[in-house]
Amino acid sequence: MYLGLVTASLLLVHAASYEPAVSFILLYLVASVGITAAVALVLLPTAQFGAGFSGGAYLLYAAVIAMMVFFSGGVSSELYVMFFPLLLASALHGSWRLVLAVLSAVLFCYALAMIPGLLNEGAEGEDAALIFYRLGTLGLTGVFMTSVARGVVGSEDAEDYATDEDGSVLLERVEDELAARRGVPVAVILVDPGREVEDVELLLERVRARIGEPVLLGEGTVFGVVVSGEDDRAIESAARRALAAASSLGAEETRAGAAIYPRDARSAEDLLVAAGQALEAAFEVESPSAIVLAGRGAPRAEGRYRAAR
Repeated sequence: MYLGLVTASLLLVHAASYEPAVSFILLYLVASVGITAAVALVLLPTAQFGAGFSGGAYLLYAAVIAMMVFFSGGVSSELYVMFFPLLLASALHGSWRLVLAVLSAVLFCYALAMIPGLLNEGAEGEDAALIFYRLGTLGLTGVFMTSVARGVVGSEDAEDYATDEDGSVLLERVEDELAARRGVPVAVILVDPGREVEDVELLLERVRARIGEPVLLGEGTVFGVVVSGEDDRAIESAARRALAAASSLGAEETRAGAAIYPRDARSAEDLLVAAGQALEAAFEVESPSAIVLAGRGAPRAEGRYRAAR
């Protein structure tokens, strides 16, 4: 989206109807920095995009957009509209703190880019009014996005997660998966993110987006995910993404255990038992976070146990 907006912006400033003076060399330099950052972000793994990392990327984008606004006409520049998709993108993370941080960065960077125009001796009162109008519009949009991220994305999505008090919900899901995918490997991943995770609902939302539908077990933070048609490497990668999502939300001492049908068990009940035993074995690993796959043979560090980081 950012690459498309930058391309459209560069085409706009070259249009005959665009009247403000443009410093093309400096504008191209700033745009190239933003494009390089965007391409670099696309090449990174999905697990990298926690709230903190994504917030840092949005802050960089806000600074780049502000400089593009400054070099494409300042007060008269129309490129300030690129801030609005930035606020929308931050709201999609479902974290109101992230939206608030991005909003603060947007207002600060835009105001900083407008200061030279306001201090200009030839500046008119209409220019100041226009700047404050745009700041007010950005602020109201950011407040709305903050309320959306806090109220709608966080609470309503969380109500859709199944809470399994006795294991019956996860067991039923495994049985349905085994019946629907005969002959295909089916894995159960149990994750314990620890007690320090900041937002369990947001963690479950990220797990659902990156791995599959989680089932919250009991009143704690342990949850299970059923994954089908994957080998050991893919199952371990899915568990690693779950631990990375938990770590990005402040979790410590995260553990995950996984078992695969039919290698580790021949029934849904035995598969859950094997996954539970693997999770218990993960706590024996001396590491900030660890993953154990059942059925790896003798319990040795380089074989059965895999540290997540």
